[in-house]
Amino acid sequence: MLAGLVALVTFIAVQLARIDAEEELDFELARATETYAASLEAWQQQYWALAAIYAEDPALRYANLRNGEGAQAILPRLTRWNSATASQATMIVRPDGALVAGAFSSTVPEGETRILGAQMLRTAANGGLGRSFVTWSNGQRGYAFAFEVADGAQAEGEIVVVVAPLSELEQYLQLQSDTVLVADRNGIVAVANRRDAIGRPIEDFATTPEEARKLAFAPRQSRLINSRNGWTLSVFRSSQDAAQYVSLVGWLAASGTFAIALFALLLLSRRAADKERLALQRSMRIELEETVERRTAEMREANRHLHEEIERRQKIEQDLRNTHLELTQAAKLASVGQMSAVVSHELNQPLTAIRSNAEMAREYLDRHDEDKAIAKISTILDMSDRIARLTKRLLNFSRQPRSDSYVIALSLPLEDAFGIMEPRMQKEDATYAVNIDADLLVMGGRNRLSQVFINLVANALDACASHDIPCHVDVRSQRVENRIEVLVSDNGPGISQEQEGRIFEAFFSTKPRGKGLGLGLSVSAKIISEFGGELLYRRGQNGGSVFVVAMPALTQKERVS
Repeated sequence: MLAGLVALVTFIAVQLARIDAEEELDFELARATETYAASLEAWQQQYWALAAIYAEDPALRYANLRNGEGAQAILPRLTRWNSATASQATMIVRPDGALVAGAFSSTVPEGETRILGAQMLRTAANGGLGRSFVTWSNGQRGYAFAFEVADGAQAEGEIVVVVAPLSELEQYLQLQSDTVLVADRNGIVAVANRRDAIGRPIEDFATTPEEARKLAFAPRQSRLINSRNGWTLSVFRSSQDAAQYVSLVGWLAASGTFAIALFALLLLSRRAADKERLALQRSMRIELEETVERRTAEMREANRHLHEEIERRQKIEQDLRNTHLELTQAAKLASVGQMSAVVSHELNQPLTAIRSNAEMAREYLDRHDEDKAIAKISTILDMSDRIARLTKRLLNFSRQPRSDSYVIALSLPLEDAFGIMEPRMQKEDATYAVNIDADLLVMGGRNRLSQVFINLVANALDACASHDIPCHVDVRSQRVENRIEVLVSDNGPGISQEQEGRIFEAFFSTKPRGKGLGLGLSVSAKIISEFGGELLYRRGQNGGSVFVVAMPALTQKERVS
């Protein structure tokens, strides 16, 4: 009878706990699915508005796209848009898919339009927003948005198409503990955090409710179909936590029932019990209740952490979108990126030494020769210090600069600039000479002035390298009336007269395509302007370029303060 009572109560408790746990699991899965769908739509909203905005641009509305000259004239605009938004492609096509003009990133085949679905183009041609997953011929995947160019004097039903990369969405899904699949209109998985799922029909992973409940605590699946955006979202979640919860309830029910039944049996057999046994039974009951409450609180805390994590990741997404606006910092990081190859070359030698000494230290440890092992470890530490010193200047330069101005000697940012550029100059056998007074003071910021001089030195090296000329950079200062001029000269080929008037424009570059963003001189001129000066260009007497950093000279009162 005792065993039967324990079994009956335990069975009932487990069934009730299972129903409650499965309902809670389904509820949380539904909420998680809605969150993933909201994140997916938020990611799409970053790009779908671009097609509509581009279509309203007057330059497209009134461009004569009927001939090649009009398409060629609008191409630089498409290139700037595509680069600024990090899109895979920004193009103008006709309703039949024929390419009028387009800008493509280096990761996708240039000029390819057969990836664009006819249904998406028809939707755009009818005044709607066409959208669809696309797969390039090289295997790259993206999501395309299409919008018809607004009626203009020259418009003939052209369609603006923006293809967004899926990398940001894939990174977000990889951070999730659930299995998340996103399929296109044809039911083929386009984005997922399971590598084996991409490219397969989403129905291969489907389970019916009956199949899901044949076994206790089978994994749950939730599916959300968005016909407007043309994707199907499928989320799978493990039932392990629910199973553990039900197991705990079953164990507690069995234990409690057994204790109560045993107490009743003893009460019937002995007709009485002393206070100590009553206290013991009461203590056990309290302990069981505290255990249940503690486990329940743990589950609530886990849910709270999950919601906080979702909010944190949404904030991260917002911060990532805001970083696209920080063009000044992008120009600085572009300079750092151009120097990364040289820096990596400088790091190879100590890294090779570290690996070699680490392998020898392991051999000595295997031989129990601790003295030699310690010596090798000391060598590794020395090499690590060398790497730290080499990267310290580059790290400091890449940080966000202070926006305020203060009295500073111009020799300091020049020293920083040549210190950072020294590895590249050594690699390219470049030389330099600096003739500037150590106490030449101006109002400015060290980090931002360093950025200006680094841009000027890097441009000089690039100009000489393009014509295979050993580069020499000369820096000198002079005082002209009430301002100080720092002249940065090189022996390169110089700049043509046609390009002189545009070198300070944003996104204009004299370098070959893909060799620069066209932001260096524009950002440098803006920095010097903020400090009350100006950045000028002059032709060198023997060819080459001379850039003049002109800044107001400090009064005696400013120098003293």
